[in-house]
Amino acid sequence: MAETQLPMDIEKEKLPEMLPVLPLYDAVLFPKMVLPLVVMQADSIKLVDEAMTKNRIIGLLVSKKTVESAVQEQPPSPPSEKKPAVVAETEETDPDKDLYQTGTTALILKMAKTEENKAQLLVQGLGRFRVKDFVDGKPYLQAQVDHLEDVEKKDKETEALISNLPGLFTEVVELSPALPQEIGSMAKTIQDPGILANMVGSTINATLEEKQRILEVDDVNRRLKEVTRLVNYQLEILELGHKIQSQVKGDMDKRQREYYLRQQLE
Repeated sequence: MAETQLPMDIEKEKLPEMLPVLPLYDAVLFPKMVLPLVVMQADSIKLVDEAMTKNRIIGLLVSKKTVESAVQEQPPSPPSEKKPAVVAETEETDPDKDLYQTGTTALILKMAKTEENKAQLLVQGLGRFRVKDFVDGKPYLQAQVDHLEDVEKKDKETEALISNLPGLFTEVVELSPALPQEIGSMAKTIQDPGILANMVGSTINATLEEKQRILEVDDVNRRLKEVTRLVNYQLEILELGHKIQSQVKGDMDKRQREYYLRQQLE
């Protein structure tokens, strides 16, 4: 496997208004977050190769389509590893209809080619963008974009949300065996409201549509509220599941004791 890794100073450069676009089908990348990707289509691999020879900056847009075959082609990931997101098929895609129009600019941190001519990427979100127009001229998708700024105001409500959200998120992490426990402690160290919303929003168990809605919110205060709502909902589900599991275990233990007593009496 050939691997390429380049320095991070590219992040300081001005983001281009013309972006090569990869459609994602099963994940949303938020700014400042890191996401592993697997690219299988020839056109998309050509996009990656060209990006690696230039500034390594690409655009990621979530596809509204479900690409089940792409998931089936992926090898299973160990439970401790984050499963790579799949880049959706670009052929027969109508980008205006099939893709959400708000996405994330991303820097390719690492790129590796496999023997099967697939590309494995590690990308980091740089910022949000909105598509102005899709542009022809390449075998892959290109878009002219407007880069979006967060609308942030420091007030008591925002401070309360920043104070409250990490505690709720930690409770979710403690009840979720699949999540690394240290991620709850990490959330408590984040003071930037936008990064906190992005970090929790990218980690919480929510639908693709719910995460896309979070990404599209310019107002950081409103984004924090939406993430808090999702965290509260997830916490309720996990607590109910834990309660049901405890009740079932209690009933099983009771039946086992009764069975043991009957055996002794006989």
